Amino acid sequence: MFARPISYSDSWTIMQTNNWEKHRAHLHYSPSVKNSFGVILEDERNTGRNNFGLQWNHLIFRKNTKISQANIYLKNGFGITNKQNTENPFINSMISGDWETRRYFLSYHLGGRYANSFDNRSFHHTGRLGIAPYIKDYGSLHTWLMIQVEHHPENPFGEDPVIATPLLRFFKGDFLAELGYSSNQHFLLNWILRF
Repeated sequence: MFARPISYSDSWTIMQTNNWEKHRAHLHYSPSVKNSFGVILEDERNTGRNNFGLQWNHLIFRKNTKISQANIYLKNGFGITNKQNTENPFINSMISGDWETRRYFLSYHLGGRYANSFDNRSFHHTGRLGIAPYIKDYGSLHTWLMIQVEHHPENPFGEDPVIATPLLRFFKGDFLAELGYSSNQHFLLNWILRF
């Protein structure tokens, strides 16, 4: 999921992603506001692969102003991928950035993965635009209307390489949930819990 991958110091985060591409669970610990380390489990719908790995997220840049915040993150992972009872190593890397005010949201993610002997490499990028239809105080229920556009230029699995997903994002306190429906006719359901 494309929400902040690092939480406040000495905290845990559980992330769950369910979309056209994969089911993903991610548990990570943030020892500081600059780094988090975690475990990922993935079941890829489009490739038939199952992945188990470790991930490190690093905050490269943060800019706070009176009305906005901007972030740039580096996310690196490695592990074992299994397809039809054959296992191989994989590595992945992503750089992502976001900028938001209390009303507007913009993000972009560029990532790639290499899985030895399994479809070898993949590359994708994703952008999001969002607007909050109302502004509430801290601790209240917040709602965002968003559009996500993904591009998978090397998609060999019969899917359209460009996928658009209108979605609703809700968050309150330490819980965030997203619900959407993609142009390739799959539901999106993501959630994050921080503690």
